[in-house]
Amino acid sequence: MVKEKLRAILGAAIGRLGLPEAREFQLEPPRQAEHGDFAANAALVLQKIAKANPRKLAQEIIDRIEDPEGIIERIEIAGPGFLNIRLARQVWQSELETIWRERERFGRSDAGKGTRTMVEFVSANPTGPLHVGHGRGAVIGDVVANLLEWAGYSVYREFYINDAGGQVWRLAHSVLARATELRPEVKRVPLDAEDYQGEYVREVAEAWLAAGGDPARPFEEIRESLRKFATDWILQNLIKEDLRLFGIRFDHFFSEKRLHDEHALEAAVRLLDEKGLTAVEVLPPPKGQEPDEEYVEKPLKVVKTSRFGDDRDRPLYKSNGEPTYFAADVAYHFDKLSRGYRRLIDVWGADHAGYVARMKAAVKAMGGELEIIIFQLVNLLKDGQPFRMSKRAANFVTLRELLEVAGPDATRVFFLLRRGDMALDFDVGLAQRRDNDNPVFYVQYGHARCAAILRKAKEEKGIEPRWDKEAVAALQLPEEIDLIKRLLQFPELVAHAAQALEPHRIVFYLQETIAAFHGYYTKYKRTERVISDDARKTAARLSLIWALQRTLANALALLGVSAPERMEAPEAEEVA
Repeated sequence: MVKEKLRAILGAAIGRLGLPEAREFQLEPPRQAEHGDFAANAALVLQKIAKANPRKLAQEIIDRIEDPEGIIERIEIAGPGFLNIRLARQVWQSELETIWRERERFGRSDAGKGTRTMVEFVSANPTGPLHVGHGRGAVIGDVVANLLEWAGYSVYREFYINDAGGQVWRLAHSVLARATELRPEVKRVPLDAEDYQGEYVREVAEAWLAAGGDPARPFEEIRESLRKFATDWILQNLIKEDLRLFGIRFDHFFSEKRLHDEHALEAAVRLLDEKGLTAVEVLPPPKGQEPDEEYVEKPLKVVKTSRFGDDRDRPLYKSNGEPTYFAADVAYHFDKLSRGYRRLIDVWGADHAGYVARMKAAVKAMGGELEIIIFQLVNLLKDGQPFRMSKRAANFVTLRELLEVAGPDATRVFFLLRRGDMALDFDVGLAQRRDNDNPVFYVQYGHARCAAILRKAKEEKGIEPRWDKEAVAALQLPEEIDLIKRLLQFPELVAHAAQALEPHRIVFYLQETIAAFHGYYTKYKRTERVISDDARKTAARLSLIWALQRTLANALALLGVSAPERMEAPEAEEVA
C-alpha cells in the first residue's frame, strides 16, 4: 500500500541520520487537501532525541530521502516541522490495481489477528415485539460485528434472552388473562395494571389455547409452562422473524434461565471469592438517590468493583437472598470469558448507561475486558410530526412496522446517519423517497450508475473493463485522482472503524465518495465522457468505474445493504 511505502522511505532517511526509525510517527492525510496527500510529524517526534530544532531536523530528513521509484512528487516543511508530502500521480494510478486484485476482499485485513471476540446485541426481553430502539441497537451491533470480521477478528454474535425474572411471570399472567377473555366459559382472570397490554398478547393466548393450554387451571400451577410457551412463541414468531426481515443474524441465543438452572452465578462468585474480590458489607443508599432494591442497610455480599473504577462496590444478592440483576450479568459475562472470548463487546440502549462502570469493573475483576457501545433514542417523524403509534404494541412503534414502511435498506442506513451516542431523528417520509435527497437512494443509485456505464460499454462497444497498467496513466483529471485516493482509503477506514467500534464511519465514507463521483460524472459528461472515441481514456475510465463499483458494493455489504445494478434515475439523464 502507498502509506507503507512512504513510511519505509521516511524511516530509511531517518536511519541515515543515525536516529531511531520512530515507527510511531504519524502519517495521515492533512486536514486540507491542498497541503498534500500525507503529513508526517517525524521531526516533532524525534526532536528531543536529535536535540535539534524540528524544522531543521525536517530538512535533514528531506535531504536524506532516497526515492528511486519516484513515489514523491513534492515534500515541504510546514508549521513547527511537519512534512507535507504529495505523491506522484502514477503512484495512485498503479495502486488502483489493488482493488482489481482483491475484488470482494478489498477492505479486509488481518489487523485483529484472529482474536476471539463476542458481540452481544439486541438482547431484548422476550415479552413483546422489537421496537425501533431495538432496531438501532441491532444495526449497530450487526455492522460492528461485520467490521470486526473484515478487520480479521474471529467474531461470535450472541443474543442474551432475558427469560428469567419478574417480567416473564408478568407476561405469563397477561397471556392467561387474555386466554380467559377468549374462553368465556372459564372464570375470568383480569389484566393487572402492570400486565402487558399489546394486541400481540392475544395472539400468544390464541396460540397457547390452540396448543392445548387450559385457562381454567390456577395460575400458580401452570405459570412455568405458560412462561416457557409465551417466551418461546414471542422469540420465534416476533423477535427472530423481525431480525430475519431486517437481515440480522446471530450465532447463538443464550438463555438467562440457563444461568440459573446451571448455577452459573455460584461459579462466578467462587472465582471472585478465590481472588479476594468479594466481601460482606453494609451499603448505604447512593448519594443523592432514593434507596432501591440493591441498597438496603443490611449486610450483603458484594463484588469489590470499586477497585476497578466503579464508584462503589456492588451487591450480588438482594436483602431477601435472591440474586440481583447485576449478579445475573456477572454470571453471564463470566460464562463468556469461560468460553474463551478475549474481547467482549456489548451494545446497550441509553437506559443502561448507568450500568457501564459496574459491569466493566466486574469483568475486569474476573480477568477480562469489556467494551460497551451505548446508543441513544430514535425519534420517528413524518412530515415533521411524530410517527403514529402501533396498536399492535400498545405504546410504541414496532421495528416490523418501520421495516414495512421504510424498508430494511433505508432503515439500516438511517440508523447509522449519526454516531450511536447521538439521538437520531428518523424521517420516515424521507426514507420512502426515490430521489437523491434520500441518502440511501443517493448511494445505491451511484452503484447502479456505475453498473449502467459498464453495461453500456459492453452492449454498445463490446468493451469490458480490465486492468491495464499503461492505460490507467490516462487518468489525469483532478477528480479522477481524487476518486482513486478515496477508494484506496477504504481498507484503512474499515480497520480504524472496527477498532473504534464506529460503524457510522462507513456511511459517512459512502456519502462523501458518492458525492465526489456524482460531481465528477456531472461535470464531465459532455466533455470528458467515460465511453468515448479515445480508446485509451475509455479503458482507463472503465477501470476506474469498475473499481468504484466494487468498493461501493463492499462497503454496502458491510452495512448489510443491497447494491442494486439497475435503478430508475431520479430524473431523465444520459448514462456515460
